[in-house]
Amino acid sequence: MRCAFGSDTKRGLRGEGGAVAVEFAIILPVLVLLILGGMDLGHRYYIQYLTSNASREGARYAAKYTYLNASPTSAAISDYVKLPAGLNYNNFKLSNLVVSASYAGTFPTKIVTVSVNADKHWWILGNWLGFTNPQTVTATTAMNVEH
Repeated sequence: MRCAFGSDTKRGLRGEGGAVAVEFAIILPVLVLLILGGMDLGHRYYIQYLTSNASREGARYAAKYTYLNASPTSAAISDYVKLPAGLNYNNFKLSNLVVSASYAGTFPTKIVTVSVNADKHWWILGNWLGFTNPQTVTATTAMNVEH
């Protein structure tokens, strides 16, 4: 049978189904690596977002409850950030969440600095591409204590 273009219609269709399957099998691992790697990077930035918010809220708490004679301890700020009575960051299941605080200066220029660390365990990128596993994500916030 001949078509309008002068070629055999059966001859052009022979073997193309197998070629598409082979091409798909070649590109599939790359596509999966891109998708899962993107998810892994997104999770890392999510952890950075959480630690940044935790340090900011911890510094805000310390600045609010610091008075002339008393300041919240690192343990009190850590409890506020981590526990359900406060911000409940333990609920996010952050690995190795550590909150620390320090104070510098005296009133009226007293400054509180709160640092929050959490570990990011790479699912795909650490195993296949050699990213440091776990990677420590750190955020630090400094605020003036005004009372």
